[in-house]
Amino acid sequence: MSNKQTFEEMMEELESIVKKLDNEAVSLEDALDLYQKGMKLSASCDETLKNAEKKVNQLMKDNDGEEAENTDE
Repeated sequence: MSNKQTFEEMMEELESIVKKLDNEAVSLEDALDLYQKGMKLSASCDETLKNAEKKVNQLMKDNDGEEAENTDE
């Protein structure tokens, strides 16, 4: 995974892993590998969402400051 995946790509891969894990024909070893990869993807998705939330909060905070400045005029 040398190039960075988008959030949407990570979610698609995570959904694919869940489907594979639901398949009863998956060996224990493969299931453990898939689970580990899924957990890493889940952590990456969580980090991406937290960063997006920070950006949105900062934009809202910045926007509130601009609105306050505009009302002073």
